[in-house]
Amino acid sequence: MRIRQALSILIIVLALSSKALVSQYFSSANYKKALWMTTRYYGGQRSGSNNWLVYNYLPAGVASKYKGKCFIDDNDAGYDLSGGWHDAGDHVKFGQTQFYSAYMLLKGFAEFPTGYDDRYSAAYTNYGKTGKWSWEENAHDPNGIPDLLDEVKHATDFFIKCAKNSYTFYYQIGQGAPDHTKWVTAVYMQTLPKAEGGQLRTTYKNPNDASMASFCGASLALMSRLYAKYDSAYASLCLTHANYAYAYAKAHPGTVGSGDCCFYGANGNWKDDYASMCAELYWTTKTESYKTEALSFSVQDAWNGDIHGSNYIDYSNNGDIALYNLALLGKPNAQYALGDVISKIYFANVGSDGQYSGGNLVWGPLRYNANSAFSVALWQKLNGSDGTVHKYIYDNIDYILGKNSSNLSFVVGFGANCAKHPHHRTVYLNDSDPTGTDLQNLSIPAKNAQFGLMVGGSRIPSQYKDFANEYQYTEGGVDYNACLVGVLGYINSKLAPVDTSKFKGLGIYDLNRPSISASAYPNPSASSFTIQSSVPANVKVFDNIGSMVAEFELLDHKNFGSEFASGIYHVILCDKNNVVIDNMNVIKQ
Repeated sequence: MRIRQALSILIIVLALSSKALVSQYFSSANYKKALWMTTRYYGGQRSGSNNWLVYNYLPAGVASKYKGKCFIDDNDAGYDLSGGWHDAGDHVKFGQTQFYSAYMLLKGFAEFPTGYDDRYSAAYTNYGKTGKWSWEENAHDPNGIPDLLDEVKHATDFFIKCAKNSYTFYYQIGQGAPDHTKWVTAVYMQTLPKAEGGQLRTTYKNPNDASMASFCGASLALMSRLYAKYDSAYASLCLTHANYAYAYAKAHPGTVGSGDCCFYGANGNWKDDYASMCAELYWTTKTESYKTEALSFSVQDAWNGDIHGSNYIDYSNNGDIALYNLALLGKPNAQYALGDVISKIYFANVGSDGQYSGGNLVWGPLRYNANSAFSVALWQKLNGSDGTVHKYIYDNIDYILGKNSSNLSFVVGFGANCAKHPHHRTVYLNDSDPTGTDLQNLSIPAKNAQFGLMVGGSRIPSQYKDFANEYQYTEGGVDYNACLVGVLGYINSKLAPVDTSKFKGLGIYDLNRPSISASAYPNPSASSFTIQSSVPANVKVFDNIGSMVAEFELLDHKNFGSEFASGIYHVILCDKNNVVIDNMNVIKQ
């Protein structure tokens, strides 16, 4: 075993060093814009209130109470189930994709917090006030909370309702067939008869499924931890319902597909999601029983054990993220197994342009480019990245953004030559139920032009069909964008870290550095670290989930960390005014 692990480490080192000459294709400003767009996309998927695509929109003949709102009457026998995200270009709320997407978005933020900025308020107040909705118009009104958290909070507000108690769990609102009968906005559809997708919609609850409840619980536990410095009461509420989701998942091992027909199949391995939920609950509560339960699942290698990899990652296959979480918890073989997934599945299956060639080649192939790139970003962090972004990540993400043989961006609104006719009912603000060529060539209103949706796309750009009725190519979904947002956050954290001291609460600290000399060694270490600095500093040490585990004054040098568990720690040095003067990562083995 030690020989195998040593070889894995050697492979990792070689892979990390092989990217030294790689640089991004786009400017740092463009990666920031792409992250802003692909994050704000989720605001266009909002069910309930504050969907920016339909800001102040009221179709003719529709009651004023529905102005700018979507399916506000969703309920089960009077129990409010409004809110959450519409799944894709339609208006059903599917648990398989929604719970997964929220967790992946939050995980990206938790792991790469300096990649995410605060450019608008949760209700898009200034965009609406000024009528300026584009990146270039810069009509921002930051609210002191990173935009990613504003977007996901709309989902976790709904998840709290889904995990009603320890024995009641809602997982789907609406049905696919009625929803697909007409091409109209969500504002208008909610007023139609139920047979045409209107309210009151059918609700689905209490599946024999641990996967969706686990992703719901993991999202709520992680949101509890991330949001505590902004609203401790909300963080506490999230944790309460995370525990409800945990209890439900524990009582219902197994997986199911969509509540009606076959829109989404069952998850391939509920244990992946359950282990991740236990890990998040442990990191949030420090309750050892959650950690013990997470570590009880076996890991052998990339293909064997309770937790293992697959040929791709999406809502139904989540071995990568579970291996990452278990590696952070110190599970033997987990880091090795994840390294094998990266090197033997992703790196070993690329085309001449560096694109990943696996995943579903018919439906949404580009999501697998983004999803695998996100896994590589996590792997880089786990193995002590040297600060540069791996070639695999740039090859896949830059292709999506427009570095391809057609110079075509597959993100709606990003770049002059981009996908412009997504299969999405609400973005066009058209309630005429168009068909044929009228549907095929719909135009997005200027306000909604920078939608930020990544379409399913094509790995051969010349074969892409940019028509709204070619849904195989032009539809996207909340799960398509999720890992793209995470890997853009990673890229931005490396190219232009955000000054997070401006956020409310404790923040993560400014990463701007004056010229000083500081170091922590050995790295890795089996016992403790020695830190030294050429100037006096206040030292704060954070674990891999952002919790501060040590704080002390440093005059010259000091030993620390002998009591730390295995893992990666982030060390911040601040001057007397609490301005960051250096930061570094250390690894405890």
